[in-house]
Amino acid sequence: MEGDFRRAVLAIAFVAILPTIGCSAPKKLESPPPANIDQLKSSIQAVLDRRHIPGVGIALVSKDGVIWAGGVGKADLASGRDVTADTMFRVGSITKGFVALSILKLAEQGKVSLDTKVSDIAPEIPIVNPWNDTDPVRVVNLLEHTAGFDDFSLAEFYDLGEGPNKPLRDTLIEFPGPEHVRWRPSTRWSYSNPGYGLAGYVLEKISGKSCEDYVADNILRPIGMTHSDMRLTPEVKAALAQGYEHVPPRPVAYRRILLRPAGEMKSSPNEMARFVRMMLNRGQLDGVRIVSEESIKRMETAVTSVGAKAGLPGYGLGNLVDPSHKFVMHGHDGGIDGFVSRYAYIPERGFGYFFSANIGNAGPVSGFKEIDDLIFGYLTRDAAELVDPPRSAMTPDIGEWTGFYEPAAPRNSRFQFTDLLQGGVWIYLRDGKLYRRPIIARRQELIPVGGHLFRTGKDPVPTAAFAVGDLAQRVMVSYFTPTLPIPIYFEKTSAVWPVARFVLILGAIPVMLSSIVFVFVWLPRKVFGRMKGVRHLSVRVLPLLAVLAIVGSLVPASTSSPIEMASPTAKPIAVMILSILFALFSVAGLVLAIRSFRWEMNRAARIHSLLVSIACFGWTWYLAYWGMIGVRLWQPR
Repeated sequence: MEGDFRRAVLAIAFVAILPTIGCSAPKKLESPPPANIDQLKSSIQAVLDRRHIPGVGIALVSKDGVIWAGGVGKADLASGRDVTADTMFRVGSITKGFVALSILKLAEQGKVSLDTKVSDIAPEIPIVNPWNDTDPVRVVNLLEHTAGFDDFSLAEFYDLGEGPNKPLRDTLIEFPGPEHVRWRPSTRWSYSNPGYGLAGYVLEKISGKSCEDYVADNILRPIGMTHSDMRLTPEVKAALAQGYEHVPPRPVAYRRILLRPAGEMKSSPNEMARFVRMMLNRGQLDGVRIVSEESIKRMETAVTSVGAKAGLPGYGLGNLVDPSHKFVMHGHDGGIDGFVSRYAYIPERGFGYFFSANIGNAGPVSGFKEIDDLIFGYLTRDAAELVDPPRSAMTPDIGEWTGFYEPAAPRNSRFQFTDLLQGGVWIYLRDGKLYRRPIIARRQELIPVGGHLFRTGKDPVPTAAFAVGDLAQRVMVSYFTPTLPIPIYFEKTSAVWPVARFVLILGAIPVMLSSIVFVFVWLPRKVFGRMKGVRHLSVRVLPLLAVLAIVGSLVPASTSSPIEMASPTAKPIAVMILSILFALFSVAGLVLAIRSFRWEMNRAARIHSLLVSIACFGWTWYLAYWGMIGVRLWQPR
């Protein structure tokens, strides 16, 4: 549920430092896991101190009970309130699991089918699907993120009004952009919060209740989650932790979201412990059955995407498979202004956990991962290491799948350029082994586990699959990074333009930044009168102004929470104006640099200004192509 513009900013920064990543980083030495709860709390407190995270609530559970539930750090820095097992947190996208369970419950009652066409239930919602006659959007596509929907823009995310919640129907009709299906449904996986907003509306149409009421009455209260709610009730408000962003932590205001079924749940460690235990007990808790064991298994199983059909585990119904640890886990993460959360469980081992930190996605991701690793390490401290899955023989046609692959299922079309900035991957054979290698990173061996399924390293399940996509092209679906346990969809394509684009954009960055370095050479000389008679300083100044404009536009974007960028206030307006100035200075600088060949001036200064101007113009063209020059983030697309 994080801001996509912030991801765009981070992606641009990522490109700038990419040459240092994955090439020479030393392998981190692993320390032994905490041996008891006191050591676990102490280790987590060290992470909070190091990463400037105010506090975290935690629940460790088994099928039979709670191992420990409590907190570390502060729920509110101003008042000094401690995090406890009853402190409430906004758990963000974990909400999706409650919505999926609700629809599964209705399906068991015969009131809906996962295969029902969404247009049959809610014809008033304007879904635009070019494949509707053969491949309509079905309920299951909403829950598995395979409808082909775009993700939200900031304009359709926050409820900036006061008073009662805005009806889901009104939001979905007012902002129809995401419901324009981008590819054939039931093929590519792409995370879509509007898809779950529509799923919540489907739930309302079928049940005759608001989504909030149905989830509370049929999921939360029956299993003893007596205070958890999608609404900000007085009880929730009194116990809610203060959310923070940035370093040092800065408090952020509570704002409702319009797409409430996608991420508006609030809960505590004590009450999330009951939810995780219900999942471990396959749909029941303390004698109360919520859904059948078969429904829980279906919830955990990806079915509709190309990767799932090829045998790759992935995102089921509001529930994802995480293969980044030595045991396969199920669960979901959640991120919303001021909070990040995770619940995870291992059905075969009978234990799970929940934690939530009151620091938003602008906070360090590494802190979230460190806390997760500590909790997982403690719970599995006595578990024997798994034997590596057996290596299978590669299929004879594997050579046909080698080549270059580029990401082709963007979460948000507006920011697709951030995926492309990070490049694709080569798949190649060497000495009888198959390898995957990004443009700049270490290669990884893809170990065959049967058919066109592969794993990397000690992955306990397949983490890459080759298949034929919706356009009859060769595709790869892969868990590309261990910190993002979701499948990414790649298409096989020629490497010429993707690599050329990557090299040009990457190479332009140091050229542009050199103008800032160069100003420390000529500006002091100008100030102290050592450049008397030197003309045409505008040839140097215009490219410098262009670079300062684009760098300046990144500052408000990278130091703001998404809610600050969702309305036309100073920071998003500054981003818009600075991006326009960047384009104007870039074009003017290039024109002037070309004209400078008619003038008498220092040759080195002329060539340097020309190179910087060309680099700025290249970036201007790229950003303009993706609609990022003069971008109004507070407007829907």
